[in-house]
Amino acid sequence: MSDNSFDNGMRGARRRHNPSLFGPIVLIAIGAFFLLRNMGMLPEVGWNWGAVWQLWPLWLIFMGVNIIVRQVPRPFGALLSGVVGIAAVGVFGYVLFFGEDNPTLQRFGISAETADLKTETISYAGNDVSKAVVDINFGAPGATLRALDDSRDVINGRVTSFGDITFDASDEGGEATISLSTHDSAGWYWFLNPNNWSNIGDEANWELGLNPRVETDLRLDVGAGAVDLQLADLTLSHLDVDGGAGSVTLVLPDGNYNVVYDASAGSTQLWLGESGRQEVEISGSAGSITLYLPDSMEARVEVNDGAGSFSIDRDRFTQVSGNKDDDGVWETDGYEDAPNRVDLFVDIGAGSVRIR
Repeated sequence: MSDNSFDNGMRGARRRHNPSLFGPIVLIAIGAFFLLRNMGMLPEVGWNWGAVWQLWPLWLIFMGVNIIVRQVPRPFGALLSGVVGIAAVGVFGYVLFFGEDNPTLQRFGISAETADLKTETISYAGNDVSKAVVDINFGAPGATLRALDDSRDVINGRVTSFGDITFDASDEGGEATISLSTHDSAGWYWFLNPNNWSNIGDEANWELGLNPRVETDLRLDVGAGAVDLQLADLTLSHLDVDGGAGSVTLVLPDGNYNVVYDASAGSTQLWLGESGRQEVEISGSAGSITLYLPDSMEARVEVNDGAGSFSIDRDRFTQVSGNKDDDGVWETDGYEDAPNRVDLFVDIGAGSVRIR
């Protein structure tokens, strides 16, 4: 290799390693903004966080331009990189400070609106309803579902949403069909807007009640919230729960019914009923479940273990089939002749299941 080729290679290496001032300038600007804001040194204006997040593709453009200018030989590449960083800070600073009711931004469909938390009271009594199919999709950071006290309503409660609330109810022949869900019309970026954070609190939680005298086929989608399901006083014919990524507290009633429960990636505390005959199918997926079996109930547990973990009260249960502790069938001593018993089918997946 000639000396000339070596020199050309060295010059190329220096060009490839041109330092970038884009990232440091942007980080310094973000840190300075939040520091000054926390110290109360910035004017009180309507910060247009919504528009900032809607313009996220512009960050990609600035970063792409920064990559291009860094190919310019030193020292001009570094200087141009700094100019691009200052330009990015200037553009997004302008949008953040002066974006509220800005006609230029509105012309391009960029909104500065803060999402409003909507609250509705829902109720449905129906005509002599004795059975109900109830489908609830919990679009809330938290929710409580329990039995109603001294009410003729099939369902009653308060729901909140940053989007649209959909509540449909009808009945025919003494059987009601009810569905409740939300649609996030506020846009996916609303939770990134600090102006909306003050709207999220206990008032955003749902409070719902169902009639304990109505035989209910209940279907629930927990989503990503924390849900407290106090169903001990309800009359269930079937329960289907998608645990989603949320956390669930579930207290089941007495009686004869079946349950299908998918814990997904969430965590669950589940209290089984104290009497009756139930069939409970549980999928642990990637979540964790702890089941509590009352002393008054006998149980049979069929376990299909994947990559997860399984533990059971060995003082109360005996393994009647299977060669592994976490794969087989377990029974309590009085299961065969018990009037009150539960059949548990557990598919652990990658999660964990404990029976206490």
